[in-house]
Amino acid sequence: MSENFHKGDLVELTVHGLAFGGRGVARTEGFVFFVEGALPGQRVEAKITRLKKRFGEAEATKCLEQGPHDIVAFCPHFGKCGGCSFQNLDYAEQLKWKRQFVVDSLSRLGGEEEPRVLETLASPETQEFRNKMEFAFTGGGSGSPLRLGLHKRGSDTSIVNVEHCGLQSKFAMEAVKATREFCAESGIPSYSPITGEGLWRFLVVREGKNTGQTMLHLITAPGPGQAVARALGGFLQERFPELTSFVHSSRKAKSALAFGERTQVALGEPEIEETVLGLNYRISPNSFFQTNTHAAELLYAKARDYAQLTGTETVWDLYCGSGGLSLVMAQKAKSVVGMEEVDSAVKDARINAEKNGLSNCRFLAGDVRKLLAEGTKKPDVVITDPPRRGMHADVVKAIMNAEPKKIVYVSCNPTTLSRDIQILSEKYALVEAQPVDLFPHSAHVECVALLELI
Repeated sequence: MSENFHKGDLVELTVHGLAFGGRGVARTEGFVFFVEGALPGQRVEAKITRLKKRFGEAEATKCLEQGPHDIVAFCPHFGKCGGCSFQNLDYAEQLKWKRQFVVDSLSRLGGEEEPRVLETLASPETQEFRNKMEFAFTGGGSGSPLRLGLHKRGSDTSIVNVEHCGLQSKFAMEAVKATREFCAESGIPSYSPITGEGLWRFLVVREGKNTGQTMLHLITAPGPGQAVARALGGFLQERFPELTSFVHSSRKAKSALAFGERTQVALGEPEIEETVLGLNYRISPNSFFQTNTHAAELLYAKARDYAQLTGTETVWDLYCGSGGLSLVMAQKAKSVVGMEEVDSAVKDARINAEKNGLSNCRFLAGDVRKLLAEGTKKPDVVITDPPRRGMHADVVKAIMNAEPKKIVYVSCNPTTLSRDIQILSEKYALVEAQPVDLFPHSAHVECVALLELI
């Protein structure tokens, strides 16, 4: 019972599993604790951080006994940087638990008694696999040393000056180091959302893993300092001859989002290209693109297999982004209608379709919910890849009213996937779900689910 424990107490716990989100699960005196930084099989000392009637939360302060699947983390920043949570867990175990996250969500939230969930498809690479990473600036000027890196674990404001990241290529880390040194020497501080002063905000590194093309996207506050930002671009071009594109964008909004609002300068090419399953994709600075290219190929191939297109079908691709799945489906479908809210992504999708000679694609820009309400030809198959919050209730309703024979649901969040499947169960049966690991060493898992009209 919670009355036996108090916030701030140190307790010894034996961890027997993982909960979705990556926290260890432990029981003591009939009470459940979710423990940050603990792995299955470990016995840990943990500090209680929060107590509820039925469960508590704690943070591991010391590992008293190793678990059977513990390994040595490969990154010197592991534990400080918030980018990874499972580097010290054997990769096969990571895959096992990611499948379990999907099974648990479908059972508890989706109303599926015995969901058919396949073994998690492993990422082809577990290091240097990311094709995009967002690095944030903080400090600088007379206040504190300028930092450029990744967020400290558990913090939205503190930045770890990352010198090595096993998820990134050597080019990426050298580019981050060079940018940090240049910006520090400029004497100009990073942007502060509190005062509205300062310049430097984000550096986004993008790479085409199959094409070898590279982009550095610098995002600053608007106003004075634009000449220094352009000089940084020239400096980086000279330091890295392999750099395909340097883009400098400004962002006026205070929210900490690595999304440029206005392009100030582009040196070299204005975008880069990537290939997936033989298709060519244009990637502009703000484009959404799956961050693990080779694992995305597994994801797209599975979605294509589930759709089972014969060339006669009309397909809706909801939340289509820059057309990643749309183009894969267009190779086999009669026609594809992609719907996406971000205008720049729709522009990229149209260009991507043209680049690949796919004239059977049509892309609509706007809120997916409103686009569906306006009406379009009913589909035989629906592909949907919504953001983490899942589909809006009106979108789910529109799909059920359209009654496609198949729904292929691509999700980055098993909980909202399960919620939507439960609603769809009025007309659709879950046939199978396939977890795919696009984010090794983290608790995140992608999933492709096939639903068929009852």
